[in-house]
Amino acid sequence: MAVKKFDIEIPKMDYQEIFVTISKNAQQTKLGENDLIFMTVKRFAGDDKFIFQKSLNNGISYDDSTEKYKIEINSEDTKNMLFNKEYGYDITIYYDGNKPKQKIIGKFKVGTKYTLNEVI
Repeated sequence: MAVKKFDIEIPKMDYQEIFVTISKNAQQTKLGENDLIFMTVKRFAGDDKFIFQKSLNNGISYDDSTEKYKIEINSEDTKNMLFNKEYGYDITIYYDGNKPKQKIIGKFKVGTKYTLNEVI
């Protein structure tokens, strides 16, 4: 299994998009009909509960313009997270619903949002 490390920091209560390239046999590809992808954020790796989780067609979609998978982080996802606290996350791909074959792990941190009021 290929494991890559990548840390993420986003403003609290902000909308962000994270783009992920899927590769199989060292070539960029799209997921197949029976493939799965999840992004899970937890307080720490061994925690039984997740803070939020995304999956294909539930926060994760294929973006034709970039040819990558787009993970949407909404304001609701980070509203209960503490400023500057490091959480853990992973993005895991299961080909044909089997054991994980590709994984991205890292620290997930929410920082201060400088524009505190909505733009009118």
